[in-house]
Amino acid sequence: MTDLLKINHFGAFGVYVSDGRNIPLGAKHQALLALLSKADGGIRTRAFLENTLWNLAQPEQAKASLRTALSTLRRHLGREASQLLTANRERVVLDLDRVEILGSQENGQFMEGFELPHEGMFREWLMQEREDSTFDIPRRRAEAGGSRDYSRAVLDELLPRIAVLPFVYRAPTSGTTPLGSMLSEELVRHLSRCQAFSVTSYLASRQFDPLSVSPSEVASITGVTYLVSGLVYVKGQEFRLKVDFQDARRERVLWSREYRGSLEDLMAGDCEALQDVSQQIGQTAVGEAVRLVKFKPLANLDSHTLLMAAITLIQDMRPDQFNAAQDLLGVLLQREPGHPMALTWMGFWHVMRVQKGLSHDRQMDTQLATHLAQSALNVDPSFSLAHTLKGMISSHLLFRFDLAQTSYDLALKDNPNEALALLLMGAMRAFQNDPDEAVEFTDAARRLTPLGPQRYYFDSVSATAQLSAGHFARALALADRSLKANRAYPSTLRTKAIALELSGRGEEARKVVRDLLEVSPDFTLSRYLRDHPAEITSRGRGWTRALRAAGVPE
Repeated sequence: MTDLLKINHFGAFGVYVSDGRNIPLGAKHQALLALLSKADGGIRTRAFLENTLWNLAQPEQAKASLRTALSTLRRHLGREASQLLTANRERVVLDLDRVEILGSQENGQFMEGFELPHEGMFREWLMQEREDSTFDIPRRRAEAGGSRDYSRAVLDELLPRIAVLPFVYRAPTSGTTPLGSMLSEELVRHLSRCQAFSVTSYLASRQFDPLSVSPSEVASITGVTYLVSGLVYVKGQEFRLKVDFQDARRERVLWSREYRGSLEDLMAGDCEALQDVSQQIGQTAVGEAVRLVKFKPLANLDSHTLLMAAITLIQDMRPDQFNAAQDLLGVLLQREPGHPMALTWMGFWHVMRVQKGLSHDRQMDTQLATHLAQSALNVDPSFSLAHTLKGMISSHLLFRFDLAQTSYDLALKDNPNEALALLLMGAMRAFQNDPDEAVEFTDAARRLTPLGPQRYYFDSVSATAQLSAGHFARALALADRSLKANRAYPSTLRTKAIALELSGRGEEARKVVRDLLEVSPDFTLSRYLRDHPAEITSRGRGWTRALRAAGVPE
């Protein structure tokens, strides 16, 4: 298969058809192709392109400008090459499999001499790309103690990969409908919000015929670990979805279940059935990882299984299980020295050790977590999860909200859907006596909540935000849901006790405090004021009085 398009990145930016003939393009069209050709998989969201290339325009004007630019660009590229450029309502895709990238640093600077006047967002992106193109990767890897290239292109190699095949539509009468494809694409969108998975692009998955392809074929071509497939039936305004979740490599069905939903909810983007499917997939995948770690020798386990098992065990309140997560991450770092994902999760382990009340040396854990976050950023300076870790250290351990804000901003610049950064920014707003923003950020984070073991944590932090806003009933509902998943998490028990006491339900609050002291026998008010930012906020001082009234010792 020959390349239909050639793009020269270094020196003078140029676009050529397969025979080498130059395609003359305006500055905006060159910038659009540069953004797409430098994206992972050639995929950019429409929102990113609109904001980067038309940041001074009103939203509707920017949308119209992008539509016009895509139409004009296709015309310039010609009939064959224009087929490489596809778009839907969410994203624009350049098929990089049929594009040859030309040039190197020896030919000059990245897009040398190129300018796009008045577009500050594009100018920032261009400057970052020029800086990255001269980035001394071997030296930075040596500084981080690793010998492998952990660039963004391979950052997700530690995560198990999932592919979702188009659901097959079964109709009682003849005819076609895009419903199966729509459901599959929406499920991909749900799963891609999870930090525990790498989800294969739906544009790639739809190339397979779900009626004839075998799971092992999909695994061999795409490298996926898990495969989702199924059937969809419609009756009136309701649909019935039969889903199979499979271990693709072993061709083993892990479960087969049926879900029902409303077509109206699906069209409105609020489909509870797909949320249930996503939740069940997440729980099964992390459960499989823990099961394999317990029953197989570590040498025979994939790195991503070690990571998922470690993430799960970090959430456990039992010291032996929690400490086992550190052991698994240690093995992982021996296998993948310097990998930013492994370094970052080891950093989270140290932070969570403090938050769970299991640390014997808060200062040492803080220093180690800070070192691990910086080591991850030395490898990948824009890695959103590592910036989130730095923000968590600053806000939750050091109470330096100014530093935390900078880190969270950097995390969300790299990934606007970094749910944990949004969640922790909400927690910080609660500490800063800004309850409305606290609720806004934590609600947004829960809409992007990662599947599986961290769900209780998102509910717990959201309960704290609702508490800061005086929404005691909502705080209690979220705390109860969090405790249902992790009944021994001290922070949730504290929040519930405070909400009950401030609601005038003192007897219930005292019972919760007894539960709190059972899981954290050495918890006192003095420790609370030392380890929590409550002392520096007016609401926090009120929370301290509530805990005292509920029976927490001095």
